[in-house]
Amino acid sequence: MKTCIYCGLEKQEEDFSDEHIWPDALGGDYVSGFWRTDDVCTACNNMSGVFVDGAFIKSFLISGERSYDALEYLDPVKPTGILPLSYCGTILNVPTQEGEIADYWVCAPGANIIHFRAENEDAAWKAYVGGDPRRQSKRSKAGRVVVALTTVEPYWVLTALASVKHHFAKADKFVTNLVLPSTAKHFKALDLDDPQHLADRRFFDDFESRAVKKEFIHTRASVALGADGRFLAKLALAVGYKLFGAPFLATPYGLNLRSAFREANVEKRQQIPIQGTGYLRGVGLGEIGDALRWPGGWVLVLFCHADGLSLTVQPPSGRRMVIQVTDDPRLLSGLGLEYRDGVVWVSVPQASHAVGPIAFADYLVHQLRHTPHAELQALEARRGSSSRLPPTGLPD
Repeated sequence: MKTCIYCGLEKQEEDFSDEHIWPDALGGDYVSGFWRTDDVCTACNNMSGVFVDGAFIKSFLISGERSYDALEYLDPVKPTGILPLSYCGTILNVPTQEGEIADYWVCAPGANIIHFRAENEDAAWKAYVGGDPRRQSKRSKAGRVVVALTTVEPYWVLTALASVKHHFAKADKFVTNLVLPSTAKHFKALDLDDPQHLADRRFFDDFESRAVKKEFIHTRASVALGADGRFLAKLALAVGYKLFGAPFLATPYGLNLRSAFREANVEKRQQIPIQGTGYLRGVGLGEIGDALRWPGGWVLVLFCHADGLSLTVQPPSGRRMVIQVTDDPRLLSGLGLEYRDGVVWVSVPQASHAVGPIAFADYLVHQLRHTPHAELQALEARRGSSSRLPPTGLPD
């Protein structure tokens, strides 16, 4: 028997599964083992992936963060990179077939993307809005994706198609306006003799004609209010357990973190005493804050201060979120010296790479150009300038 750190229930060992504390969509496959655990039951793992990690990742603001500086990690010679798709919401003023919903996505530069899905599946998709979240589900539930390419430059065509394929792994995929390259094996051209394809073509014609006439495309973007607070509570709960074990979970603050993580109602969650600041409020750290930023990367910092141990999460744009992990002096007295001085991880999903843990001081002196750090130098070598990429053929 084992006890789940997320729900506190004792269950059979076979009821547990591998949990990405730091989500794989944000580079969780590349960060060190500190950010994974097998002490989470499968039920909580699934719940967290859909309604906590998923709600945070799919929000309109974080969708923008995932694309921030992403172009800098593309190979300028080989079009083998994958760009995050930007979610623009459910289209409201272009009629779909009965029983369907059309979501609007953009791969910039390269493509406008419409994802057709069943209306009766809306509740499940609202929780994610990040591509095809249910990669293990039946293909029939993954919907159809129709792509209108906005450039004819081969580099960007192949990059856009690879990005769509990655994000919509199980959906049927079609292109409306280009003879497909031989390498695009997962895409088909629309067959206008097929009634379904004809309906999709008419939808796109209506969609594009509104753009030509400079009419607005009305969309509804689903944004889960307070998703950042719930996500941060989950991170702090798991990090506290990794550092201090079961005694942490029994502390009043540890119990508050678990309650905040599990509480879906935003107003009720705001009544739970948790110390921290979310994405919109941010935290100003002056020159140190500027030095923390890594282009295209998520920077995670554990730091001990006068009031306790905190976790700082800095997205690619430089905004930062902070949550207290614990202020219990009994726990802090046994904390390793490396955490007292600060520990940093850097995750760059676009580079399929992460660095850490490294000492906070080593990270800062590297960022301030005083003393280079070998691992960080190697990560920097994967980054270039978007100006070196092939032209798109599109207006600036």
